[in-house]
Amino acid sequence: MQNLFASARLTIRGVRSARASTHAPHNLAPRLPHAGRPRRFASSSSGSSSSSSSPPPKHVGPSIPHILLASAVIIAVMPKLLERYAKLSGTSPGSSRTSNSIPGKLEPHTHHPLALAASSFYPDAKTTSNHKLLKIALPASVLANSRGGEDDLAQRLRIRSVYIKEPSLVIERAYTPVYDSLPGTASLAMQGATRAEKDSLDLLVKRYPDGELGRFLHRAVPDASIPQLEVRGPVDTWSFERDSAPQLPDRIVMLVGGTGVTPAYQLLTNLFGHPNRPASPYAASPRVEVLYAMPDLDNALLVPQLHALASRNPDKVGVSLFAERLPSTNSTTAALGQLQTQAAKRRSWLPFFGSGSSLDAKLLLGADGASTTIPVFESRITQDHLRRTLAPTPASRTLVLVCGPDGMVTALAGPKSRDGQSQGALSGTLAHLGLKQQDVFKL
Repeated sequence: MQNLFASARLTIRGVRSARASTHAPHNLAPRLPHAGRPRRFASSSSGSSSSSSSPPPKHVGPSIPHILLASAVIIAVMPKLLERYAKLSGTSPGSSRTSNSIPGKLEPHTHHPLALAASSFYPDAKTTSNHKLLKIALPASVLANSRGGEDDLAQRLRIRSVYIKEPSLVIERAYTPVYDSLPGTASLAMQGATRAEKDSLDLLVKRYPDGELGRFLHRAVPDASIPQLEVRGPVDTWSFERDSAPQLPDRIVMLVGGTGVTPAYQLLTNLFGHPNRPASPYAASPRVEVLYAMPDLDNALLVPQLHALASRNPDKVGVSLFAERLPSTNSTTAALGQLQTQAAKRRSWLPFFGSGSSLDAKLLLGADGASTTIPVFESRITQDHLRRTLAPTPASRTLVLVCGPDGMVTALAGPKSRDGQSQGALSGTLAHLGLKQQDVFKL
């Protein structure tokens, strides 16, 4: 390596010397002969004259062999210099990536590139849909910082997200992982998890017609060897210790819509574990009731998993679905998995007695061998539904978390502030029902 540099320096010096002689000034006065000495002239075929004592100056340009040799040395040396630079800086100068971030890290305030390990349509990988399940490869350092689901209820009462950046437009959006496998996790979902489950971050991403980031993520091609997604996190979307009153709630009611079900699901698995594995929930865990709104059952997310958690923890987990449209017959949909639908029994056919209204479930979702069912209402979440769900019980505290489309959040609890960070005043349906600001949080 040192010999190459020395050769390059000598060659470049030779080129510079030749260039200097080429560009020397030509208008200087000729040297005068000594006084008293006659000048002698010699003629040539070209008519030029010169002194017999010295030949005329010869002006030559850079030597072509010198230029070629210098170029060859530079070409030979440059890859080694670039490789040395990459090792020192932790970046690749020839990469198309414009970020100065370092792959293999995850920090709350700085984006770092992580690899997309897998991508498939959801709920049926073989059928095109507006939802995809992405698996992002987590760096090894994340696992070293995990808490292994320690028995700390306050640490489980939180919902965490990551932010992903769209590189060309420099915009970012928050996504809530299905399971909290992020650094410092205390989630029961990680108890008994496989290495592959701990190594990945599972995200459900919906593609909207005008959503740049969703379309970008749906187009991304999985390649575990190329860090291509700029990610930062974890960021607490909600933390009981940070955002709620000191007293632990006896009950948490989550009003969710669309992909807003993922924060509810993450909280449930934090408290009660993975639906496919046995877990030992904390005895003092509050009861969690999820009211999940959607356009129709085809757009439902994570319903089989929600049913499994409710079946395993009937005293601690309750789930209700609210669909604006329901099929006239018991048709199957991939979103329900192996769950079966049956018509719910009506108490009366007289509308003025309150039955036959949206307050009555139209369908029940269940599974073979399970006594737990999920009621399905053909309605939005209304004030009457909330009044019945939030009916106070003696000496108990209820905490309400709201997550969904902006219109839904505004109707139920009022808009968040303009900066999108602070909560804003409580209004809407929940305010009409008499709930207090400290008992409602908008995700």
